[in-house]
Parts: sequence; C-alpha cells; structure tokens
Amino acid sequence: MKRPLIVAAVLTAAVVLIGAVALILRRASPPEPRLVLPAVDRFAPGACRDAAEAVRSLARLTHGDDVAALSVADRAELRRVQDRLVALRPAATVDVREPMEAVILTLGYLRIRLDSRTAEPRYLRDVEAARALLEKTCVRAR
Repeated sequence: MKRPLIVAAVLTAAVVLIGAVALILRRASPPEPRLVLPAVDRFAPGACRDAAEAVRSLARLTHGDDVAALSVADRAELRRVQDRLVALRPAATVDVREPMEAVILTLGYLRIRLDSRTAEPRYLRDVEAARALLEKTCVRAR
C-alpha cells in the first residue's frame, strides 16, 4: 500500500521539478528581437521600391521561427509576395535580380513544404535570410 504512494509522490515531485526548470529556462532565454523595417522610401527607385511592400510583408511573416503558426491567410500572403517578386524580376537590375531570385526560390521551397506538412523552422530561416539580403541590397543600392 505504501509503495504506490511513494511512487506517486516521486512522480509528482519530478513533474514539479521539470515544470520549474522549464519556467526558469523560458525566462532565461532572450526575448525575440523587435522587428525594425526600413521605410519604403529608403528602397532604391525601380524594382526595389516596387518590391518594398512585398519585402516588408514577408519580413513580418518570417520574423518568428514557428512554421506551425503560419495561418491560411499567411500562406496566401506568401504566394502573393512570391508572385509579386516574379513579376518584378525582369525589371530588376543585375545586382538586385540574384537576391530577388533567391527569395523566390526559398519561398517556393517553403510553400511546397507547408503544403505537404513537412515544413521545418529552417525553411522559414532560409526565406528570412534571402529576404534580408534582398532588403539590404535594395536599401544599400539607393
């Protein structure tokens, strides 16, 4: 009779201890950095300025690391951004075209993985890295 009580007490103590450790680790982890985006007028005129809203919108979607948090509306926005960049690609200068194509390509991989429910955080990070490079190129090209 005492054995089940001892086991229950040990299990309860273990659960409380794990919960306390998880709480401490969550509070100890640094907060997610605030998203700071350049204004549209900081983007170079031409294809960069035309792509500015799409680049900014994409930043809002890729800022986190939680692929599962992307809603149906977010997925539709990913498609809209990709379509917009594809349409702007022919007008882009050579130095802007390559990072723009990288965003289009990584967005394609992410969208395929989202549709097949095999997306991992790294696909979101890949899109964000390509997007950040395009933003940097467009703001610097000004």
